[in-house]
Amino acid sequence: MADYGRIRRNRSALGSGLVFGQRRRGISPWFLIFWLVAMGIVALVVWQFNNIQPRVLAMVGNPATPTPTMVEYARLGDSAFWAGDLDAAIDNYRVAAQLVPDNVNVLYELARLLVYRSYGDIRNAGDIVEAEKWGEQAARLAPTNPRAQTIHCFSLLRAGKSSDAVRACLRAIDLNSSDAEPHAYLSMASFDLGRTATALEEASRAVELNPNSIDANLAYARALSFQGRFSAAMTHFENAIAVNPNLELPYFELAFFAYTLANRNNGDDRQYRIAISAYNAVLDRNPKSVKAYTRLCQTYLAMGEPRDAADYCQQAIDIDPEYAPGWRWLGEVYHKSRNYEDAVESLKRCADLEMAQGVSVESRDSTCWWLRGVGYFILGDCDRAMPILDDVLTWATDEIAIRETTRTIDKCATAYQGLYVTPTPIPTATPRPTPIL
Repeated sequence: MADYGRIRRNRSALGSGLVFGQRRRGISPWFLIFWLVAMGIVALVVWQFNNIQPRVLAMVGNPATPTPTMVEYARLGDSAFWAGDLDAAIDNYRVAAQLVPDNVNVLYELARLLVYRSYGDIRNAGDIVEAEKWGEQAARLAPTNPRAQTIHCFSLLRAGKSSDAVRACLRAIDLNSSDAEPHAYLSMASFDLGRTATALEEASRAVELNPNSIDANLAYARALSFQGRFSAAMTHFENAIAVNPNLELPYFELAFFAYTLANRNNGDDRQYRIAISAYNAVLDRNPKSVKAYTRLCQTYLAMGEPRDAADYCQQAIDIDPEYAPGWRWLGEVYHKSRNYEDAVESLKRCADLEMAQGVSVESRDSTCWWLRGVGYFILGDCDRAMPILDDVLTWATDEIAIRETTRTIDKCATAYQGLYVTPTPIPTATPRPTPIL
């Protein structure tokens, strides 16, 4: 054993009398009591340290700041979701996912929230990519967990991979057939693939399993509307809204359904008013919703009220000048109001924003291109129109875009005898009409 040396009592301060003097005496009973009490206090402090520390720090003006746990972040995320604040909900669930990256329930909620938010703005395309990442991670970590397969299905569905989504949802149903959500997402994926009978059957099953599921009601409403059962569809859109009245997505779903139905019925004013009411309900909760203002602009234009339409589009771009759909619809309002100069400028702004924001070619709003080409043609400027129109035909898939682009190219070819450089003025039978707006 190593020799650490011994204290020589006859040479220490205690032994030499430098502290207590030379006289020896026994231990005082009061000293013993004091020592026992002190040791008891020390033991109590050590035992209750975590409880005592915040109180002591608070007394001296430096309260403790305990690190929130995954559960606390998840609770904050849930509270934000029910308040309709998807940004805060996602932020909190992202932190929770960083703390427990293998927790399927956390990954499920995070991916689902990202999918919901992705519908709010074309600039949220990154949410689709992130949701798919978390859904894939959940499925990889827990291949036999039904919720992991379910959220993988939903994220694949939003990414446009409907066939893969069907397979993931079928795996989820095999693992747990009594959960509503995989049936709802399977319905949506089947609808995308044109399997309308399956879509209706699965959505009906989803609502039967959970009448209070937002996604089950939305899936059933879509399937019913395709079957022409509009009254029943409306009921389920309203049911989805009632589950969380602060969530914007179901209002937009209901409004789009009513708007589409109105157009099919030769401009049914009652259906347009339902859409307007839904958009106003969004604005009651979120007065800065540029999407709601733009959709109101679109609806009033369809109703033949261009002045109101222009006002709503202007409000959208005043709130957010970088919102491309606002410029797109303002451009169409101007075009239909025969104000072609302002129309082409607004549509160009839309196209420039989409390119600057990295919107994929597949996701572009082709109207910002082809309608601008039509506008230049009407203004007698096929030099500007033709490069735009030629470009549109290389990527557009929309039937209206292709038809109108081809028609305008033919008109330019006729007017300029097939030559698109140094054109002669287009003959105009009557003076250009005075703009309405």
